[in-house]
Amino acid sequence: MPIRCVLFDFDGVIADTEERNADYLAAALAHFGVRLTDADRSALVGINDSSLLEALLKRAETPVTLEQLQAERTRHGNYYENGADLHTQPGLREFLSALRAEGILTGVVSSTRSQLILTALDRLHLVSQLDVVVCGDMVTRRKPDPEPYLRAAQLLGLASDDCLVIEDSPTGIRAGKAAGCTVLGYTGSSIRQDVSAADFALSDFHLYRQIPLFQNLSPF
Repeated sequence: MPIRCVLFDFDGVIADTEERNADYLAAALAHFGVRLTDADRSALVGINDSSLLEALLKRAETPVTLEQLQAERTRHGNYYENGADLHTQPGLREFLSALRAEGILTGVVSSTRSQLILTALDRLHLVSQLDVVVCGDMVTRRKPDPEPYLRAAQLLGLASDDCLVIEDSPTGIRAGKAAGCTVLGYTGSSIRQDVSAADFALSDFHLYRQIPLFQNLSPF
C-alpha cells in the first residue's frame, strides 16, 4: 500500500533539540545541586514522564517538588522559544517539499506540549508545510502509547497503515509500530538512540530517495 502521509516526531527529527533541551534542564537542576549526567540525557530522549524528573530530584541537596523544578525551568526559559540557533535537520525542508509535491500529507506528532511545539514550528516557518500537529497535551496517553499517532491519522481521515512515522528513539518507534504505521528510524540527531526496531533507517534527509518507499519522489 502506498504511503499517503508522513508523520514526524519533532525533537531530534524535525530539529536537533534534544541536547539543547537537556542543557536548559541541567541549568534548572543545578540550582538544586543536581548534575545531569550523559546517561540521564540519553534516558530523557523521547520521554516526557514526570517520574524521570522525580527520580532526578531525589539527588537534590534538600527536598524539591516538581512544581519547584518547573518554576526554575520557567525562569531559565526553553530552547523552543529562546534558542537562537534553532534550525531544521539537514535536508528536512527538501524532503518536505518532495513529499508535498507528490500530494503526500505531512504532520508532526510530539510528546512535548503544544505551546512549545507550535512556537518552534512558527519560528522555523513550517506551519504552512504541515497538515496536522498532535502534541502531548492533546491526547490522554503519550508515546510509547499509540494514541498520538492514531489521533493524527484520525484527524487526517486516514488509516494508520496509510502513514509512515519518522522517529529517533525506541519510545517513539514503539508508539508508531503499536499504531500500525510503517516506521523509519532517523539516526542524524546529536543524541543517537537504538532504532533497530524500525522498518527502515536513514541518517540524512538529503538521502530520502534511498528509502524504497521514496525512490520515486522528485529530487530537491
